Amino acid sequence: MTRQIASPSNPLIKEIRKLRNKKERENSGNFYVEGIRAVGEALSTRQTIKNIIYCQELLESDFGNQLISDLPDDFVGLIEVTAEVFDSFSLKEGPQGLAAVVHQSWASLEDVTADRGMWVALESIQDPGNLGTILRSLDATGGKGAIMLGQSTDPYHPSAVRASTGAIFSQKLIRTDLRSFQEWKSRTGYPLVGTYCGDVTPYRDYNYPQDLIILMGSEQKGLQDEHLSLCDDLVTIPMNGSVDSLNVSVAASIVLFEIYDQKGRAG
Repeated sequence: MTRQIASPSNPLIKEIRKLRNKKERENSGNFYVEGIRAVGEALSTRQTIKNIIYCQELLESDFGNQLISDLPDDFVGLIEVTAEVFDSFSLKEGPQGLAAVVHQSWASLEDVTADRGMWVALESIQDPGNLGTILRSLDATGGKGAIMLGQSTDPYHPSAVRASTGAIFSQKLIRTDLRSFQEWKSRTGYPLVGTYCGDVTPYRDYNYPQDLIILMGSEQKGLQDEHLSLCDDLVTIPMNGSVDSLNVSVAASIVLFEIYDQKGRAG
C-alpha cells in the first residue's frame, strides 16, 4: 500500500534531504536522484532502489505515471507526497514530481581486469559537475567506468548525478588510492595513457589500444611526476591561443571521442 506523507518534517523526508550531504551518503550507502529520465534509468538498469517518491499533482508526464504503474506489486518503497513536501527536498526548479533513493554501487580494480575496455582514471578531480559530464561522455563512447584516485569528489553528489544524465547507472565506479593503483598497474600491466600539457604525441596521432585507461589530472594541478611515471604513453591536445589548458571534462570528452572515432573506423 502506498504511503502518503503531507509533512516536510516527516522523519523519512528529513532523511531524503540529508542525502545532500556526503557524510550522510557515505553512512547510508544511498544517494538521491530526481526527474523522470533519471528514475527511469535507475529502474531500467535494475538498480537497488530503496524508495520512489512521487507527487501526483506535479507528475504530469504519461511516461512518469507509467513508471509508477509498472512497479512490481511487492515493491514496498513507493511513497506519495504533497507538492509542499516534494518541494522541500527537490533540487530542481519546476520539479517533475518523481524522485528516488537509490543504493550506491561500487566496483573494484579487479573489475577493470575482468571487464576490459576503455576506462578513465581521475586524480583528485574536485568538481562534481565535471565528474558527471565525464561519466556522460564515457557512456556515449562505450566506456566501462571511472576510477577515482586520491581525494576525488563523490560521484554520487547531486550535481554529479544530474550532470551524468543517467550515466551514473551505466558506468562502473571505483575509488582507490594511488599506491593501490600503482600496485594493481604493476601486477596487471593494463595500458595507461596520460593526458599532458607538453611536448608529447598529439591525441589524434596516437594509436589507442582496445583496452586502456585514460589518466586525467586534477583541475588545478594536472598530472604530477608520480602519475606520469605510471603511464605507458602520454598524449596532448594541441592548443593555439592565450589559454593554456582546458576544463578537465572538456579535455576528457575530446580524447574519448577520438578513441571512439578510431575504433569506429577500425571496425
